[in-house]
Amino acid sequence: MQADKIGKGFWAYTTFGMTNPDMPASTMMADYEIETDEQGRASKYSGTLQSKEQANSPKGSAGYGYEMLLIATESAEWPLWFMQWSANAEILNNAGILDRVEKYQGLTVQDIQVGEKESVDVLIAKAQHPLPTGINLPNGKMNLLVATVITDDEMQWSMENGREALLAKLIESGVGQISNRNRKSVLK
Repeated sequence: MQADKIGKGFWAYTTFGMTNPDMPASTMMADYEIETDEQGRASKYSGTLQSKEQANSPKGSAGYGYEMLLIATESAEWPLWFMQWSANAEILNNAGILDRVEKYQGLTVQDIQVGEKESVDVLIAKAQHPLPTGINLPNGKMNLLVATVITDDEMQWSMENGREALLAKLIESGVGQISNRNRKSVLK
């Protein structure tokens, strides 16, 4: 959706449902099949639900304890690929993204596929002012995590200096938590 209140020309992409009362997920789809029509479009899905090991929810948290946000400088499909990756990592693989963000003051992930031949590196951190940092829901606390696309050298630098230090450099430079795949590194 357009995010002009954050900045002119910005677009916000977010998960929803990660903080629902029925999360963390206790089931998953198995043996699924997708049928397509003559034009190659998906027309029928089938599969079987099976139980899965349920992830531990952070104490006092709503569901997984967070929703993920990516603010982009363009209306595009690639952020949706990232959102799919993040939801799958958590729901299917019990990634514990919030726990990792809290333990390491952020999380960097390399080479997330966001198109047929495209990938991005990201820094995932808790939302910083002026973004809302979270809210108390009836079923617990919800944190807002923000994924920011970073450059290769920023990724390497964060491994040596820490994710919190990289976030500080992004904020100091004016990039903040906004994703622009074509921006120059804040380290140069």
